[in-house]
Amino acid sequence: MKPALRSEVESAFRRRYSRDAEAVAFAPGRVEILGNHTDYNGGFVMPVGLDLGVAAAGGRRPGRRVEIHTATLGESIEFDLDRIERHPALRWADYPKGVLRELIASDVPVEGFSLAIASDLPFGAGVSSSAALELAVAEACYGLFGGRPKDLMGEALLCQRAEADFVGMPCGLLDQFASAFAEENCALFLDCATREWRRLPVGRSDLALVLADTRVKHALVDGKYAELRRSCERAAARLGEGLGRAVRSLREVTIDEFVRLRGTLPAEDARRAEHVLRENERVLEGKARLEAGEPELLGPLMVASHGSSRDFFGNSCTELDVLVEEAQRLPGFIGGKLSGGGFGGCTVNLIEAAAAQDFSRALANRYRARTGSEPRMIRAGIGGGARVERSPKGR
Repeated sequence: MKPALRSEVESAFRRRYSRDAEAVAFAPGRVEILGNHTDYNGGFVMPVGLDLGVAAAGGRRPGRRVEIHTATLGESIEFDLDRIERHPALRWADYPKGVLRELIASDVPVEGFSLAIASDLPFGAGVSSSAALELAVAEACYGLFGGRPKDLMGEALLCQRAEADFVGMPCGLLDQFASAFAEENCALFLDCATREWRRLPVGRSDLALVLADTRVKHALVDGKYAELRRSCERAAARLGEGLGRAVRSLREVTIDEFVRLRGTLPAEDARRAEHVLRENERVLEGKARLEAGEPELLGPLMVASHGSSRDFFGNSCTELDVLVEEAQRLPGFIGGKLSGGGFGGCTVNLIEAAAAQDFSRALANRYRARTGSEPRMIRAGIGGGARVERSPKGR
C-alpha cells in the first residue's frame, strides 16, 4: 500500500470514530494482460495486480452493529450483522455486505466493528475496484477477528460468491484471484477450470504500465455482463448438441470443433464463442512468452485481444477503440487493450518505461482531439496481493 493511501484511511477512521484503528488492510486492483471474459467460460486468464487498490481500517465495537464509511465517496452505512440486506441506493455497500454474509456462513467469528475505506483506484474503470473492496474488507475482518481460510484460493472464492450471490453480478474468478494472489513484478496465470495457477516473473524493469481511463463508466450489474455470459452458455449448449456430448463450458470445445459447427449457432453467439476460444489460445501463447523471458512479445497478443473484443465479443466502445488505435502510433508502445468487463473503463498499455511520461501526454492529447473528452492517465506498477498490514496483537 502506498504511504499516502495508508495515511488517508487511518486518518479517515480517526476522524469518523475518534480513535485509532486496530487493523489496517489493503487489496489491489488488477488489469488483465490477456484473458478477457474467459474466466466464467472455464478458460485461461493472465492478470497482474496493481500497486493501486483499496485500503480498509477497522476497529471492534460491542454488539452486532457494523458501520462502514467510505472516505473516497464521503458516504456511510450502518446495519446489523443479523440482518444483512441489499441497499437500494448505496450500491457500493452491497460488496462489503456480501463479503460479511459469506464470512459468517464460513464460521468466521465476526462481531460488531467500524470500518473506514479509502481507494486510489479509479472506480468503474475496469480495474476491479469491486474485487479490491471485497478482499480489503475480508482482510480487515481476518485481522480483527481471525478465522482466515487455510489457502488464498478459499478467500478468493469466498469473495467471488459474495459478488455473484449477493450483489448479483455473475462474475468469474479472475478479479478476486488476481487481487488475492498478486505479486510484485509478476503476471499471474490461472486455469479457471482446474484452478491450477502460476506466478510468471515479468523479468524486465524497463517496462511500465499506463492505464488510460476513458471516463466512460461501465455498470455491469445492469445486465450487459449477464447477457454476454448467457450468450456463451447458449453457444456451449448448442455446440454440445452438435458434438453429441455434454459441454459445460466453451473450454471443453476445440477450435476445430467450433469451426465445424459454427454455422449451427446464432451469429452473435458464434462471434462471442470464437472470441473466447481464440483468447484462450492467446493466454497460453502469452504464458509461453513470459516463460521464455520475452515479455515484449505480449504486445501483439494484447492488440489482437482488443481487436477480438471489438469485432467478435462486442464489449468495446468507440472511446476504448480510439485509445488503442492512437496508442499504437506512439513511441514506446508495446501492446494495449481494453481491461475488464468493457463497454467503457480503461485500456492497459504495456510500454517502454522511459517513454511513459511522453506517451501519457501524447495519448491524452490525441484522445481529447478525437472525442472532445478528457481522459485520466494513470502510471501503475505491478504490486503485491491482498494483505493485513496491521492487526491487534495475537491476530
